[in-house]
Amino acid sequence: MTRLKDIKNGRRRRVSGKPKNGLGCFGCFGVIWMLVVLGFDGFIGYQFWRAYDARTRFLAAEGEVTASWVESSSTSDGMTYEARVEYEFVLNGTTYYGDRHSYFSISTSSRGHAEEVVKRYPVGRRVQVHYDPGEPEDSVLEVDARSFPSIAILFLTPFHCIGIGFLAGGVGEVVGRRRLGEDADALVGLVAKRSRERLVLRDAHWRGWVVFLVVLGLTSFVSIFVVAIGFGSKVGVQSVLWVWGGCVGAGLLVPGLIRMKQAGRHSILEINWLDGRFTRKPKSLGISIVSIKTIRLESRDNGTTVNDKPWLTHTLTAIDEAGSEHLLVVAKGYGERGNALRDWFAARFEAVGEGEAEEVEPNMPVVSEVEINRTDT
Repeated sequence: MTRLKDIKNGRRRRVSGKPKNGLGCFGCFGVIWMLVVLGFDGFIGYQFWRAYDARTRFLAAEGEVTASWVESSSTSDGMTYEARVEYEFVLNGTTYYGDRHSYFSISTSSRGHAEEVVKRYPVGRRVQVHYDPGEPEDSVLEVDARSFPSIAILFLTPFHCIGIGFLAGGVGEVVGRRRLGEDADALVGLVAKRSRERLVLRDAHWRGWVVFLVVLGLTSFVSIFVVAIGFGSKVGVQSVLWVWGGCVGAGLLVPGLIRMKQAGRHSILEINWLDGRFTRKPKSLGISIVSIKTIRLESRDNGTTVNDKPWLTHTLTAIDEAGSEHLLVVAKGYGERGNALRDWFAARFEAVGEGEAEEVEPNMPVVSEVEINRTDT
């Protein structure tokens, strides 16, 4: 009689090495990235709040534009332009001076946007000045968002997508490892369902939320140029929001289409520890674990690197006593990840023989096998 009770009880053998995964570092990078992006968000939000405060609390007085021009600056990324407007107004016989036409005035690469503002405020034009009744030196001409560079909505979206992707991936990695415990090195990112009686693994694949972020980021990035070429500096917030909504729609549509295309074809490995059988859906029927004699690992380098290390595709195959091959699972990760998976299946399928991580030449698959040794009692 084989030691099937050990399999039922989930006995785990200690595997060699402890693979490191780059997603934890990605999570840290995502936190830093998002702090920077949220800093920009906070700045924009603060300017909106200031505009709202001026609209509801400031008083109005008639003033006159005394100077307006386009100020250009040379940076490492090229030329930037900003509209400068100076004005004066009189309160109770005292003349006050101001140079803020909008809370959203920033330097951009669009000279046309700056020139449009200057044309709106030619020298000598009579304007309405909004000033703080408690501090008249604090004044502004515009208390709405007409000067807000609405294209910034599209510009910031890819940065949000990158940050959220890294952050979610890193957090998911940490949470997954905590839940899986000592099985984390092999199974993190693959487990669909897990209980004492049953384990369901899903091949490494692009998850829906990842596809959404990638599509949203790419379409937003492309839309920046489409909007800039098609509308120039005259594009309004509403138009940009329509474009951005289209990007969100594309981000929702593509994962849905992928899901429909792959409906019924998801590659899932279901292991029933009580019955001692495993099934590779949707193709194979239940296969007895005790019939498996060899666990084979094939690691292929597709030319992708993460943290300057090859990011490999690992294919785990079970070979039964008749020589038939049964695909177990396909995973991605460093070389150590493949070894951890092989040793995990070997331990759970009553195998011995644990190998070390192997160097992988580009585009050359590396195959290693572990034989199953069973003892009758």
